[in-house]
Amino acid sequence: MANLVYYVAATLDGYIADQQHQLDWLMNFPLGDDATPYDEFYQTVGAVIMGAETYSWILENSPEAWPYADVPAFIVTHRSLSVPEGQNITRVQGEAVDIAAQAREAAKGKDVWLVGGGKTAAWFAEAGELQRLFVTQIPVVIGAGIPLLPVSQALSFSTVNQRVLKSGAIEFIADVKIVSEAI
Repeated sequence: MANLVYYVAATLDGYIADQQHQLDWLMNFPLGDDATPYDEFYQTVGAVIMGAETYSWILENSPEAWPYADVPAFIVTHRSLSVPEGQNITRVQGEAVDIAAQAREAAKGKDVWLVGGGKTAAWFAEAGELQRLFVTQIPVVIGAGIPLLPVSQALSFSTVNQRVLKSGAIEFIADVKIVSEAI
């Protein structure tokens, strides 16, 4: 079965974007050539899921082309969002379990990348649908912003792999386990 993978960069203090939803802290940080190549990760992806805020941010910041044109995309939203013509983008709502099943089927055996944001990732995690976390922790503190994974119940991890990069960033890859008691 395909995994739902939350592949994301976060600050040392646990944010994926600043309060204005900007990524300057990440764009100005040189990861170096020892980081896991994005292209290598992306080859494992058969579909993507994201929330409406992440979708809108990508459209605003990638005006030249939709970056996921070669895989089906699922946008979790109740809003009526515009979709670039000719793209395989589906607006979805409902239960996380059903959306995850739909994305897995579309991924045809490959993994499903949960692009973001943090609240969307937490929603899938709390439904037991997030199997893997791949976080590149950037040694930057921004003080406030969009949280990495704002869950309302504890998560634990197994098969943890950590790697310190020459840049000082840390790659953290783990399988996600739900802990039954609330935080």
